[in-house]
Amino acid sequence: MSAPNPWTVVQASDYERYMGPEGLDQLGTLSSLFQESYLAAQPDRVLVLGSGTGNGLEHVDPAVTRQVTCVDVNLQYLGIARQRYMHLGPKLELFCAPVEKFRAAAGAYDLVDASLIFEYVHPETLVRKIGEWLRPGGTCVVVLELPGGAGPEPESKPLKIIERAEKHVNPAELAALFAQYGMPKRREREVPCKHGRKLWAATFGRPAAK
Repeated sequence: MSAPNPWTVVQASDYERYMGPEGLDQLGTLSSLFQESYLAAQPDRVLVLGSGTGNGLEHVDPAVTRQVTCVDVNLQYLGIARQRYMHLGPKLELFCAPVEKFRAAAGAYDLVDASLIFEYVHPETLVRKIGEWLRPGGTCVVVLELPGGAGPEPESKPLKIIERAEKHVNPAELAALFAQYGMPKRREREVPCKHGRKLWAATFGRPAAK
């Protein structure tokens, strides 16, 4: 019998404090990275994996985007996202499920955001699914936490469990997986963060239909 996913019991207040200015201070960086990819893609339909409390959704333009689908294992996070982004109305779809068990129609999305999620799932399983979900010409943006750096100790027990459960993913190996499933890398860069930490941000895409 597998252990329950600790993300299901991390309170939103603990998560946002840990990821916000008082902690790792990465929420602002992640929001900016989402904004960049969103503006570049101008997507009709967006899928956000491990969406948390909806960080970055403030950049979604309802006049451009017909549907935003958020998937997270924590129901409290999704409830907060619904409250914060009421202006998106029925365009905002929320699913409480592990990302590797989420189901969607093939070729359903123009943009898939997979930020800080590969550290907690089997990479190949998720890459294969993203390859199915992306439409021809669609984009997937990936953010990984690179090894190194420091940071404040998480205060809650679930966050401590999560920190121990995090498994760093090799960017080159992940890029090879995306290429294997028909989504070659378009660009990549390292993003410096507080406490000497670094993120790896990359975009991958399915070739447009001929």
